Amino acid sequence: MADQHQNPPVTDPDNVPEIFSDGQMNVAIRGPLAVITFTHVRANPTPMFKDGTIEPIAVVTARIVVTLQNLVALRDLLNHVITTPEQPAPPAGGPTVH
Repeated sequence: MADQHQNPPVTDPDNVPEIFSDGQMNVAIRGPLAVITFTHVRANPTPMFKDGTIEPIAVVTARIVVTLQNLVALRDLLNHVITTPEQPAPPAGGPTVH
């Protein structure tokens, strides 16, 4: 019987903050990795503090790098959550097995 990979328990000792991103997002694929970039529109601080002018700019708020395998798992998870929002989302993806 083949070895089955077991995911380790999940913990959050650093209490990683949630990031609000309500702007554009995109995915760039480089070899076996995908970089998901999130943005949020806010006022450019230079003109705002200089003369009170509000100049909206989209600021990168987060970049998440995942393997292509986990990108596919994220897609499947999002499809599940969107089509059946009343059901709890199952865990998806996992570490690369070496």
